[in-house]
Amino acid sequence: MGKLTFITGGVRSGKSAFAERLVEQLGYRKECIYIATGVAFDQEMQKRIERHQQDRNQGPLKWQTIEMQTEFPKVVETYARKEIVLFECVTTWLSNILYYTEQASDRHRAIAAYINGFKEQLTTWKTNGVNVVIVSNEVLDEPPSGYEEVNLYRQTLGQLHQWIVYNSDEAYEVQFQLVQQWK
Repeated sequence: MGKLTFITGGVRSGKSAFAERLVEQLGYRKECIYIATGVAFDQEMQKRIERHQQDRNQGPLKWQTIEMQTEFPKVVETYARKEIVLFECVTTWLSNILYYTEQASDRHRAIAAYINGFKEQLTTWKTNGVNVVIVSNEVLDEPPSGYEEVNLYRQTLGQLHQWIVYNSDEAYEVQFQLVQQWK
């Protein structure tokens, strides 16, 4: 049985660096899978993606990066036989889903299908002995929005976070590079 670890925190809180250090501290020395969900839609995001790539390349672990916007690519199954998968990050992935389903005739069903696929993949990995570290942003501390889309995002993310934490073996929150283990 694999281990599921959830890491959340504010934007630029140090959670990605913590996730990578955690993988390293756990003694993984084989090639690790890094599923990256970021899309370089502007110059700032492109710089963030490049910084994350540089950080991974300078570390002691060898990362196999797989780009994923909405659905797990078929290649994931080939590579996921490794010791560990680091999924970066749930909030970006969910944003991609909401954007991709914006014009869907039955949007809520389409969103649910993506989320169910995500849950099934995590469950399969854990059952098959793959250790998974999931990174996400904490955006639920903000007051409710006047925008329906923002509230849909927050509600969906909150429910997904609850499911992930419930099914996780460990859960951490990172703020200002300070780490609090909650589970």
